[in-house]
Amino acid sequence: MLMVQRSPLQFLIICSLAAASACGPAPTQVLPQVVKVSATSAAYPSMKNVYGCAPSSIAVSLSDPASADISIRLGEPDSLRTPAFQIGTDEILVVVNPQLGISTLTVDQVRDLFTGQKTSWMDVGGKDMPVQVWAYASGEDVQNIFVGVDLAGSLVTSQARLAGSVQNMSDSVAQNPGSIGFLPAHWKSSDTQTVFGGVSVPILAITKLQPQGAVKELLACLQK
Repeated sequence: MLMVQRSPLQFLIICSLAAASACGPAPTQVLPQVVKVSATSAAYPSMKNVYGCAPSSIAVSLSDPASADISIRLGEPDSLRTPAFQIGTDEILVVVNPQLGISTLTVDQVRDLFTGQKTSWMDVGGKDMPVQVWAYASGEDVQNIFVGVDLAGSLVTSQARLAGSVQNMSDSVAQNPGSIGFLPAHWKSSDTQTVFGGVSVPILAITKLQPQGAVKELLACLQK
């Protein structure tokens, strides 16, 4: 076998070139820009669209409302002083336990039941069963909309049970005979019976400042 003899100088030059090639600057990696997003329990289904709109250059991070770049909710808050963008609509439905056998209620019947004026389902053509009202905490977006529109500002009965989330509301009505509650249409399941609807509300994305960069890009996609 033919052996090539190299001088010490040639060997040093070859090693130096190899080292320079191995230690050259690595390609610059561009990290995605993080956009913090919060969503109320009622508006949480909209997060599916948020994740779907985010390109590889944007990383969506679930956040609390205080630190969020975008806060998603149903309807307008009592005092809105920052930019808001409509990204969809939802409908507030009044639902009951299917075992009641009731298919529809009038707006007056809904108000009488939720305010405690009627306490038996017999009063609205149902079974001889006490009415169990479910509501959300004061200040929840879906609660404010329902009280302001469906109940015309009247207070929900003090005997109402508290649902910690929209999912909890749906489960509670489905599992407890005699129950009545309300939830956004996006949360409706076959385990509850819709008896009143028609209240359409906007789904809003609210920012603290005029949106720029990644926030603006994400909002533009959500509004398509």
